[in-house]
Amino acid sequence: MPADKKTKFLDSKDSELEDVIDFYISTESDVFVPAISGLLYANVAGKRIGSGKTQILVPAIISDSSASASSFLSPYISKKNHFAYSCYC
Repeated sequence: MPADKKTKFLDSKDSELEDVIDFYISTESDVFVPAISGLLYANVAGKRIGSGKTQILVPAIISDSSASASSFLSPYISKKNHFAYSCYC
């Protein structure tokens, strides 16, 4: 984005651009850790499943300090219960 156009988009009261950027970064990153459960989380998970990027970790309280990353896998991945599995896999 050209520097002179940056403030036009980032200072806008419309957050649509922020949503698009969040979605793109979340679907393309190596690992996705959703901040909250919701529609964005479900859409990003579906896009990631379709592209084979199944590193989706969810924050959890696990008493074992040596817990592996698999203890934090999203139920969408560990249980394969996202609708994307019926479409892409």
